[in-house]
Amino acid sequence: MRKRTFLAFVGAAALAGSGLAVAPGALAATGPGVGPGLARGITDTSAVLVAAIGPGGQATTYAFQYGTTTQYPGQTAVHSVGPPITYKTVTAEVAGLLPGTTYHFRVLATNASGTNTGSDVTFRTAGLARLAGVSPLAVTGEATAIDAHDALLTGMLNPSSSNVRYYFQLGTRQPYELQTISQTLRGGRALAVQAPVSGLQSNQIFHYRLVAVNEKGEVSAGADQSFLTAPGERLNPSALEVRVSPAIQRRLPGVVTVSGRLVPPRSLSGTAVCQGFVDIVFRVRTIAIQTLRAGIHKDCKFALRVRFSVRRRLLGGHVLVHVLFPGNPFLHRLEAPTHAIQIG
Repeated sequence: MRKRTFLAFVGAAALAGSGLAVAPGALAATGPGVGPGLARGITDTSAVLVAAIGPGGQATTYAFQYGTTTQYPGQTAVHSVGPPITYKTVTAEVAGLLPGTTYHFRVLATNASGTNTGSDVTFRTAGLARLAGVSPLAVTGEATAIDAHDALLTGMLNPSSSNVRYYFQLGTRQPYELQTISQTLRGGRALAVQAPVSGLQSNQIFHYRLVAVNEKGEVSAGADQSFLTAPGERLNPSALEVRVSPAIQRRLPGVVTVSGRLVPPRSLSGTAVCQGFVDIVFRVRTIAIQTLRAGIHKDCKFALRVRFSVRRRLLGGHVLVHVLFPGNPFLHRLEAPTHAIQIG
């Protein structure tokens, strides 16, 4: 029985939604204002990050992102501020830093009207820098096994030490509201990792990335990726468009191209929904002479070239082409209108 990993809440964010609301009597809502940041209380391995946030009359969440590059692999916990309109000073302490090292940081603030980021700020920790080493390399992989409320997050680690902690950050937007339970990788060799997540909101885009921390406290974060959870129930595609060319082949061998496009319903994102395959069946009367499968690309299109060279299999030369979309976690199966072609 596979051990299931459930999501751990960070801050006050809720899974089913952002939890943001306009305060009664507040002025017209605006995106959060973000003032310049600074670092204080700097030691060899820690610092206090400071920024000013204007909630714009709405409940606002914020977090600091930091790291030795402007990819900001580290992130503090998500906290809430607001809904007053006036600016408020917020702080967060970060620890486990490297001595004598330059760090970048910025603050992200999010409310129902949008997300704003502060400008990049740098500071240098006290003490002498350690000898340069290789941080654990985290590569975010694909999200698989996606349904309405669950997904399996994957990634690759190439650690420089024998003990590396890793976890996935997850949320409907950045800063990430959630993270999976931290796991430990032992052995110091490249390895594929994964974590199942449950209790997700249906028909919702989620962002995620893989984060790794080695024994020295060095942090590495993979690139942000996203996936769309399936709706509570499957929807019907708007259409399955098919073209067969050429319609007549005078001589054998002949090549016929079957191409087309799956048109998803307007309520779903085409990029996320257009996955899977179509089955293409060539028939002469009731006899199937060829059955092939073509993958659906991210642009919702598919294409397949078929070569015919044996006349006796064509039984008179008239071939009926059936294209069937068998479905995926988002959509019901759909059969396109049959096309007739003549070969030889």
